Amino acid sequence: MPLTARQRSIHNKNGAKRSASFSKGKRIRKSSEGEYLYTNAPTDLRSIAYPGGAVALALLLTARLAAAYWGHIADCDETYNYWEPLHYLVYGNGLQTWEYSPVYAIRSYMPLWLFAVPAKILSYMMTPVSVFFTLRALLAVLTACAELMFYKAVCHEFGVHVGRVWLCLTLPAAGCFASSAAMLPSAWSSALVSAALACWWRRRYPLAVLFTAATALLSWPFTALLGVPIAIDMLLLKQQYMDFFKWSFIALITLLLPTVLVDSWHYGRLVVAPWNIVAYNIFTEHGPDLYGVEPWTYYFVNGFLNFNIVWVMSLSAPVLLLASAAACRSSRAAFCAPYWLSLAPLALWLAVFVAQPHKEERFLYPVYSMIVLAGAISIDCLQKLTFAVGTEIFRWRKERERRHYLVYTGPLVVMIVLLAGLGSVSRITALYNHYHGPMTILRHLPDDQSSRMNVCFGKDWYRSPSSFHLPEKFRIRFIPSEFNGQLPAPFHEGHNATRIIHPYFNDLNKGDNRTYVQPNECHYLVDSDIGTPTKLQPPYHKNVNTWEIIASVPILDASRSHKIFRAFYVPVLSNKNIVYANLYLLKNKIIKYLGTNV
Repeated sequence: MPLTARQRSIHNKNGAKRSASFSKGKRIRKSSEGEYLYTNAPTDLRSIAYPGGAVALALLLTARLAAAYWGHIADCDETYNYWEPLHYLVYGNGLQTWEYSPVYAIRSYMPLWLFAVPAKILSYMMTPVSVFFTLRALLAVLTACAELMFYKAVCHEFGVHVGRVWLCLTLPAAGCFASSAAMLPSAWSSALVSAALACWWRRRYPLAVLFTAATALLSWPFTALLGVPIAIDMLLLKQQYMDFFKWSFIALITLLLPTVLVDSWHYGRLVVAPWNIVAYNIFTEHGPDLYGVEPWTYYFVNGFLNFNIVWVMSLSAPVLLLASAAACRSSRAAFCAPYWLSLAPLALWLAVFVAQPHKEERFLYPVYSMIVLAGAISIDCLQKLTFAVGTEIFRWRKERERRHYLVYTGPLVVMIVLLAGLGSVSRITALYNHYHGPMTILRHLPDDQSSRMNVCFGKDWYRSPSSFHLPEKFRIRFIPSEFNGQLPAPFHEGHNATRIIHPYFNDLNKGDNRTYVQPNECHYLVDSDIGTPTKLQPPYHKNVNTWEIIASVPILDASRSHKIFRAFYVPVLSNKNIVYANLYLLKNKIIKYLGTNV
């Protein structure tokens, strides 16, 4: 497919000043757009094919919608801090965490209402579980649209080759599969940050500022850090002071003011939720460390699990960029932002979050697109280095003047993309096989609307897929287990329930018996045969006099499985090296119904 002059110029942006070993054409500068045109561009360069916008969007939608349907909830924070309060806004009942207590008010209701409005409309036409998957599909579509913006901007700023490699790597990426349809601020920020960076690279500064403000004020305040390079470009390099402060002020008025009004109404007092979460995480003595700390290597291992060799290439980007610049004597065009600034968001994010004791996989969601981009740039640099070395060692000197470096190194990028894709599919398959069971276990509940029913969780409290998976009269409750941390409690099913201060909520992760019910109050119980039974965690499924097994699904027993084969699915070998336990849905044979006072 021949390229137009415009497309050819975009492709050459990261090598506009390339040396004679890459091209020998006469250079003409089109000053009005700051583009370089090559009058004698090699034939190979002119025939490079890459997906257009419609094809890219179709591919992205397919991948993200598949994640919405087949993906599981990987983090219980998604269930209890977002799906449950969303269920309350739509249906009037759900579980409340301490973060939504008016005493602390570190979560905002504003972003939830953006989903609650369409969910409320859908609730009149479909079941709650159908609403759940429709909202996940909506998240997937929005993510795909943001990624399309990112893809087009990468083609514009870094060249169509880097763009097409990015697209090939991001489509099957296990990390993107997990984040694209997640009901989490970090996942929303992944899309919003991608859109902000795309607008920045396309020099659409007002939109870049607005998207950055949206991710900081409506989603996750810490992602304001990712807007620092945009601010540097606008204030220090371009000196666009008026535009920066004007659009920042507009963003504050249009985004922060409605957020404060909505949250203040829900909590019954003046609340600035974005500030509250920053204050809790930074200025309290304990902060999030109460919920676990991890070694500094955590993100390096997790990054490899989610992106395999792409993660390795991404971390190698600075070295490969320097080596490529030295060996190939090429540099970016003046109208492009320097590499150090373009990749600064990823460097800043990793530097800050690797240093934090409390680490979680979802904390890297906002820079997932950047991780893949850095990997794609590294692959491009590796191709240039391979061509440069081949020129000297294998004497490609005669050919290099009329052939493009992509022709010689095409098999290399194909091999890397296939290997990365295979690793990602292996990871996704493993996650589906190991952890998808909890997403289906509650489908076996009867649609009994005669009276209130309790579905209880004990030691497997973190496996709940949310109240969206329950019939109308069913409620999720917790029974005592060896876990002594704080668990959610039901929202009060009355007027202004979000303003009620419950005495059992605290910010010290201390459990309170008042949030539990006893097993004999449960109509149904979700329990597993993982671990050694204790007094608080007896094998309920073996007590046939009280409990009847309604359904069971396989669930990974991680402690008895091989670390590598539980992380990646390998045909034949995985089945021989991993152990599955059972997750049971049990029915209480004794209890018939609950009164309204329970």
